[in-house]
Amino acid sequence: MEEQREKLRSWLKEKLDAGGARVRVKDLTDEMLEIHGVKPGRFRQLFSQTVQQFVTAHIGGAEAAAWSKDDDFSGRGLAQGEKDMRAQRAARFQKHLNEKTPVAMVSFDAEVGTIDGGPMIGELVGMCSRDEAKEREMTRQLDKFEWKKGTDPRQPEVDLRLACKKYQRSSADKAYKSQDVRSLDACWKTMEYLMREILDFDSNPKPGYAIQAIPYIEVYSFLRDRTRSIRVDLHLQQPRSTTQRIFVETHECCLRFEMLSLYLLLGRGQNKEATEKYDTKLGLKAISQTIEPLLNAYQAIHEKQLAKSILAEAMGGFGLDDDDQEDYGSPFEMASRRYIVLLLMSFAPDEVSSHLSKMHRELLMHPLVSFATEVYAAFHTENYARFLRMYREADFLSAVAMSGVADLARMRALWLLVRTYPQQVGDKIALGKLKNILAFASDDHAKSFLAFHGLQIVIDKEWAGGAYIVLPKKGTPEAASLPLLQGGARLPEKCEYPKGADSLLIAKFDSLGLTRAEIALGNADPIAPEVEEAEAEAEAEEAAEKEAEESEPMDAGVEPLTVVC
Repeated sequence: MEEQREKLRSWLKEKLDAGGARVRVKDLTDEMLEIHGVKPGRFRQLFSQTVQQFVTAHIGGAEAAAWSKDDDFSGRGLAQGEKDMRAQRAARFQKHLNEKTPVAMVSFDAEVGTIDGGPMIGELVGMCSRDEAKEREMTRQLDKFEWKKGTDPRQPEVDLRLACKKYQRSSADKAYKSQDVRSLDACWKTMEYLMREILDFDSNPKPGYAIQAIPYIEVYSFLRDRTRSIRVDLHLQQPRSTTQRIFVETHECCLRFEMLSLYLLLGRGQNKEATEKYDTKLGLKAISQTIEPLLNAYQAIHEKQLAKSILAEAMGGFGLDDDDQEDYGSPFEMASRRYIVLLLMSFAPDEVSSHLSKMHRELLMHPLVSFATEVYAAFHTENYARFLRMYREADFLSAVAMSGVADLARMRALWLLVRTYPQQVGDKIALGKLKNILAFASDDHAKSFLAFHGLQIVIDKEWAGGAYIVLPKKGTPEAASLPLLQGGARLPEKCEYPKGADSLLIAKFDSLGLTRAEIALGNADPIAPEVEEAEAEAEAEEAAEKEAEESEPMDAGVEPLTVVC
């Protein structure tokens, strides 16, 4: 190629030096094709410029104007002023046409993220770089959890041991550098620190921090920003990071954290004196930002494992590395998919059908996922008694995901009950029975809900629950004033009962006996029945083997072996 380029350049210079402005580009192009077999496209590939640009750069200003005047491609019919302007422009940019600036190769391969041929790899091993921490100290962007103990709140100093990288919005002129992006291990280290040290700070303050008393809403605000920053660092290292354990576990942890916060901030743990207020829409937006990459990671892992299995079958296992640990199959995947279906049912019901249609049959048939589909079916077929029974039996985080429509299901179940009792004679129903039907965990919560909807509660210790509910006789003033008996025959569209702490969720949370960090890290996730049975059988076999070894008598005629190293 270099030899052809030099021969062609020499030939062109000779032609231009001999003919000058009298040389026509069209004639030059035809002759070049006939003699050297080089087309205009090939010429442009060799010289990174067209034949016209080469000629203009070689013959220069005044001659270029004369040459342009005689050339077929110069644009006939132009005014003399326009022609002069073009000649001046050609002379002005003559120097730039001769200069060649190296351009980085561009690849459309998904595996290539940088010019050197690979995706970005984070090099920052700490939770935050020193430069960012000092810059945020000068610009007063430090959070209270990052202050040095004993510092002046009016001019706080940063504690580098406690500083965590802050989320920054991307912009067109923002360039990410490997030294500013945390490695995968550093991302998980930061996540563990946030969950174990900060998540329960409102109820369990730590002595090494500058602050002690703080409401959970401020804890949540800090954690939401810093976990989002972790997800950004992981996404910058895609696709290398997508199928790795840290990517999946971090997003699963973020999902549980947002669901736990949904429970804590809608009543339990919400401080009325806090300056900030929890916005459910922002919380759900954070959940959706976590769900999408998590589902994509699950899909990428399954596709990669399938491709490997096909390749292994075709090659008989030859050439495959059995020690490859990059592809991670999460044991929490089915629990996370269960949460996602239940969250969609509660907060985005129009998207449930579309989401389920994208799941293959094996996923839908899994016990953990099928529970969610049964809950969805019960609610949308107006079987509210079954929905509330499943709500009562569900694990804590599944119940949190269902809680978005729990009060509406209770109200509709109560509406159906009031519409179907024998109104000609009236009726009474024990508080304990109604509390069980509507899935309440405390008498006070049940009484509050029933009284809000206009039902009369009579205290009587002889009845289950210590009281009974009066269902009024038709035609009485009580029946005429009961809101549940008013209106048409359509089910209520929404429940106006004030959203707050749900006694059933509080009871489930207290019965767990786990810390918030343990819940966020997956210790409260449900386990499929067959997995529980397999674990129980394995434990039983291990215990039996151990008992047999301990009870087996030693033969008196056999001396114990002594191993000499």
